[in-house]
Amino acid sequence: MVSIKDVAWEAKTSFKTVSRVINDDPAVRDETRARVQAAIEALGYRPNSAARIMRSQRSGVIGFISDRVTTQPHAGDILRGAQQVADQHGKVLMTVNLDDESRYPQRALDMLLERRVEGLLYASDYHREVDIPEEMHSVPSVLANGFSTQASLPTFLPDESQAAQEITRLLLAQGHRRIVYIGPNRRLVAAPLRLSGFRQAMREAGVALDTTWTPDGVEGPLGGEEHSRVETIIDGVLRWPEPPTAILCGQDSIAMQTYLALASRGWCVGHDVAVASFDDQRPISTFLTPGLTTMALPHLEMGRRAMRRLLGDTGEQGITRLPFALMERESHRGVGERAVDTIG
Repeated sequence: MVSIKDVAWEAKTSFKTVSRVINDDPAVRDETRARVQAAIEALGYRPNSAARIMRSQRSGVIGFISDRVTTQPHAGDILRGAQQVADQHGKVLMTVNLDDESRYPQRALDMLLERRVEGLLYASDYHREVDIPEEMHSVPSVLANGFSTQASLPTFLPDESQAAQEITRLLLAQGHRRIVYIGPNRRLVAAPLRLSGFRQAMREAGVALDTTWTPDGVEGPLGGEEHSRVETIIDGVLRWPEPPTAILCGQDSIAMQTYLALASRGWCVGHDVAVASFDDQRPISTFLTPGLTTMALPHLEMGRRAMRRLLGDTGEQGITRLPFALMERESHRGVGERAVDTIG
């Protein structure tokens, strides 16, 4: 293997000067720095990372614990955001995935600590409570898209209630007053928060709500029954004497089923009835016709903010809630005569 002394010989300088160049010492003259860098490239020298860690007590490595994030495309932006900030700081991410198919989760965590990671970022695939590994107490750690009631760590979550208020206000601004909300599985952390935000925006607009506007039972387990359950709901609300002029769906997957249910009954989204949703889950939101107006989860920003906090750029403590982004497409626009005629 090429040693630092070989580089010094090639560059006609001392090995101490080579070390200063490797560690980016500004005191080294430009001419000498260029000569050393040319020698390093010519010889293919690679610094001894173990020795560097012992000298500086810093590995330059951040551990990214992926709780199914890397296997879920819609949540992958958390990793991308964290990587962007790590790159800006000259840090390297070492990622381990802890989904149900992980064969050696404890070994993966041990590997991170053996590499003397400078911190750990634990990211979940969706907003939920997580059981964090005990190892996270031994190094600086943060959470993204998941929270723990057992540990006090800086945590970055999507602001579900704010997103529901914003999308509901958009529908209200279009003139809608009869808006039905079809919520997701009530066991999801997001479910009551989105419902609460919807109700708050409707109250602020002076619109009286009754339980038929948030149909009973739609917040149970959806899964494989999602299509038939949405079909039943749509069939019911379209039979009202005054059908809704807008439908707010608790998730993009529910919106997709709503499109299908409406189409099978001869109703056209964006013409006969407006539809809006949450998550901006690709490819659903962009492949539907008309394009789905939805609130995009702040995955990228959660990854960025969590990494900035871990690297000391910010000082947030406790839980920080980040806003969704409104993705305006066509589904909430241009409601035609069938709906407009029934607006009270």
